[in-house]
Amino acid sequence: MANKPTPNKGAAKKIAAKVKNSPTPAKPAGKAKPVVKSPAPKAPEKSASKAKPATKTPAKPAVKAVARPVVNPSPKPASSPAAVKKPDPAPTPSPAAAPASAPLARLLPGPKGSTTNGALTINVQTSQGSAGNGNTHAANILVIVTSGGTPVVELNRDHFTLMEHFEVPGQTACFSSNITSFRNAGTGAYLLQTRPNNGAPWRTGHHLGQLLVSSDDDRQGQAAIKLIIR
Repeated sequence: MANKPTPNKGAAKKIAAKVKNSPTPAKPAGKAKPVVKSPAPKAPEKSASKAKPATKTPAKPAVKAVARPVVNPSPKPASSPAAVKKPDPAPTPSPAAAPASAPLARLLPGPKGSTTNGALTINVQTSQGSAGNGNTHAANILVIVTSGGTPVVELNRDHFTLMEHFEVPGQTACFSSNITSFRNAGTGAYLLQTRPNNGAPWRTGHHLGQLLVSSDDDRQGQAAIKLIIR
């Protein structure tokens, strides 16, 4: 048999090296499969105990302010400045009390037209006396005149005015201005008597009147009187 030639090992290595270094022939392009993206794995829900991520509150749209009509406020009264406490005024010394005898001195009769004297105080008491229904006798009137408690003793008949008011049934004349008797007792008491005018008789009833008294120094007083005739 014929011997087979021994292959050259060196040449084989070179070929192998070339084959290794040569680029791999690209495979024929087939139809590209659509790439299906796998959904991203959901983040594991955190437990309620863990803080939730801060949620951003969507900003609200800015609201434009509507311009309101300007109303001029009514002017306020100017406030008074704060009151400044003034020091208390020095106490005014009270006038010295007049001596006890001073009031009595002022109540004595003074010159005519004097305004320092007090008014007259008049007290009246009446009595039927001898007067009665159908007769013309005089009735009695007792008058006490004082001024500040001091008796007024210098009066006379001309200082007294007597007036009767209202009519008594059957009475034909009144006793106004008819003082038939007058006496000054000297103690501030004055005893008057009166009767109806023109000689008219008395009639039963309550005769109401007024007594006016004045003095020379222009002091005056008055009182009502009631004369009861039975």
